[in-house]
Parts: sequence; C-alpha cells; structure tokens
Amino acid sequence: MSHTTAHSIVKKTVKVIHIKLTIIAFILLPIAVFTLVTSKTDRIAGIKSFVVLTGSMTPSIPQGSVIFTKKAYAYEKGDVISFDLSGRNVTHRINAIEQDVNGDIYFETKGDANNAVDSELVNSSAVIGKSVFHLPYVGKVILFLKTIQGFMALIIAPSLIFIGMELWAIKREIEKETEKKILRRIEQQQQLGTLAV
Repeated sequence: MSHTTAHSIVKKTVKVIHIKLTIIAFILLPIAVFTLVTSKTDRIAGIKSFVVLTGSMTPSIPQGSVIFTKKAYAYEKGDVISFDLSGRNVTHRINAIEQDVNGDIYFETKGDANNAVDSELVNSSAVIGKSVFHLPYVGKVILFLKTIQGFMALIIAPSLIFIGMELWAIKREIEKETEKKILRRIEQQQQLGTLAV
C-alpha cells in the first residue's frame, strides 16, 4: 500500500468519525441539557426529571432509567407518580385513592415489583408529578457522569477529540488554500514568462 493510499484511507476514516461525533453531539447534547435542567427545575413545560435508583418499578420502569414527570390536575388509580417521601423522591404506581374527613386526598402506592403496598399513604400535596415518559438506563450514564471518571470519559475526552478534529479540519483547509494560492502564483508567473518551463 502506497503512502498516498494510506493517507487517503486515514483521511476518510477521520472524516467519517468526525461526522459521527458531530451527529451524536447534536442528538445527545439537547437530551443531556433537557435532562440536566429538568432535574433541577420544572420551568420547561412543568416537567421534572429523576433517576430511578431502585428496581421497585421493574419491568415497566427499569432501575437506572430517567423518568420525566409533570403535575396533573387529578391522579387516577394506575398512574405512576413521583412523590417526596421524607426528603427523597420515590416513583410508584397509585394502587388506591382515599379521602379523609377534611377532604384531603391520599394515595396508596406500590412499586410494580414489590409484593406489598407502601407502608405510608402519600398526601396529594407531596406528589411531584405523574410520569410522562422515561428513558431506560440513561440514568446510569447520568450517575456515572457525576463521578470524576465519568466526567472525564464522557465529557472531557470526547470534547478534546472533537476539538482536535475541528482544528485538524481547519489546518487542512488552510493548507489547501495555501496550495491553491501557490499554484495560482506559479500559473500567473508561467503566463508572464518569468518562470522557466
């Protein structure tokens, strides 16, 4: 294999990798930003997201999923809700609905994989929202991303590769432009007869 052929193959491979990384960045970046923002606030369409840390909702919502919830005017039996339980977020299914003498509504909840209902009733005021959709296993990536190793592997390294490829592409464009200028100058000098042929 000649040097030119090998160089051509490397060039094509780098171009394909660059295109794939760009596509992945444009697809994953909005999802990552949306998930990050909704994990902190419900200001985007009232949606709030959480990482499901246990397998209590398996198989419908696997452990490590990211669940996106939204406040509802009313909740029904069978709805999957996220609620605050002593400072931690829990996502379970409504098993039954009860109302006390004061008119306050309480939900009996149960994880799909659990054998028994939850020991405490959930006051409707503790409900964060109803499940709108979830992304299976994405939460594992988010939890890994929160570690130093995950941040380095999933943010820093790909960013450096992407920046390196962009700089390489810019360098190649500059080289091409320089070659074109030199060729134009040679052609002009040949036309003027100042360069020996």
